[in-house]
Amino acid sequence: MRVGVIGCGKIAQTRHLPELLDNPDAQLAAVCDPDGDRAKTVAESFGVHQAYDSHESLLASSDIDAVVVCAPNALHAEISLQALRSGKHVLVEKPMAIVRDDCIRMVETAEQYGLVLAVGHNQRLHPVFRRAKELIACGRIGAVIQFATQFQHGGPETWSVDGAASWFLQGGSAGFGVIGDLGVHRLDLMRWLLDDEIAELTLYSAHRRPIAGIEDNAALALCFSGGAIGTIQVGWSNPLQDHRTVIYGERGMLVMGETFDGITLADYGSGKTEQETVALSLRRDGYLCSGVADDFIRSIRTRSAPAVSGREALRTMEALFRALPGP
Repeated sequence: MRVGVIGCGKIAQTRHLPELLDNPDAQLAAVCDPDGDRAKTVAESFGVHQAYDSHESLLASSDIDAVVVCAPNALHAEISLQALRSGKHVLVEKPMAIVRDDCIRMVETAEQYGLVLAVGHNQRLHPVFRRAKELIACGRIGAVIQFATQFQHGGPETWSVDGAASWFLQGGSAGFGVIGDLGVHRLDLMRWLLDDEIAELTLYSAHRRPIAGIEDNAALALCFSGGAIGTIQVGWSNPLQDHRTVIYGERGMLVMGETFDGITLADYGSGKTEQETVALSLRRDGYLCSGVADDFIRSIRTRSAPAVSGREALRTMEALFRALPGP
């Protein structure tokens, strides 16, 4: 499977390119970035023979079967639609798009052309969360009553290849702030863990950075169709990071994120807690394999749905769009 990567920023360099390189069924055929020098440097680093400075040039190539879209959020829909219409499978980073109608067009176009549209919500593939879903599904904690989940880091300035000049901090390019960066991850995760849909969502946001239209801290209050309630807190103000998730059931509770590979199960009846260490899948460079690229390639080869299809991601985005303030 010949794959092109569009956008050579941090997520491409630290996740998608290394994981595609490790996949025996994928061939890194080309990279693209509007910064042509960056595209060439990244191509050399990963042994890619072709580097472009425009996505149109990459998409015009008949040597590409699939693309990974790591461009700024505001370009996700435009590039993904062009790729699908040129007959290429698409893995697009989250959020899938910044406008609801664009999300719908992406889903409909992929289905029209019979192509895979996958969205890079990696948390469903994390071994700790997969174990948590197993424990919930088999009834270890009973019906879920409520939850609280955190996703906090120091903001794009601390990890973007462009630092404080990152497009994440530019409203026109990002479309969202921390909600599009971290909030959609947790919305997708909780829908999946609970196997339920969001009935109500209320959003509160704060703006500590003097950037118009970019929220950098947010709290979301949710009610699911099955009755579970909970909160999601996301922020760009904690350089120490916080990834904790607590799920409270009728008979027990689960705690994740206090360690990278651990999960705690507490039983209300006995008062006992169990600590479980979950096996992680590591890349050859020693970092955690997200599983996103592998799942995308598997989906194409087996003609089966990816872990998070465009239609599945659309459900998360629709819940978010309903909660956003009107124009």
